[in-house]
Amino acid sequence: MHTPLNTDQRMLKLLQATPDQLEAIDRVLNGEPPPKSRILNTPVLLGTTDAAAALGVSRGTLWRMIHAGTLKRVELFRGTFRIRRSEIEDILDANVMK
Repeated sequence: MHTPLNTDQRMLKLLQATPDQLEAIDRVLNGEPPPKSRILNTPVLLGTTDAAAALGVSRGTLWRMIHAGTLKRVELFRGTFRIRRSEIEDILDANVMK
């Protein structure tokens, strides 16, 4: 479960936020909805290389995320896996709001 931040912790995170995070914060403060898709121009199912690139992690880290249960893989054929774009977007959205 997420522990609420106190005011000092919140301010420190705000001061350390990336430009993308600040843009997301501005959208929330202005009452604008989040963008529908960060990686809209990609297929619904991504290969492991593309999924890792979208998350900004290595393929090894992607597999660790799958084995940890953070991501679910879709097996198309025996030994052929894809990752749902929606799951990647969920992780990206959760990280922007942290």
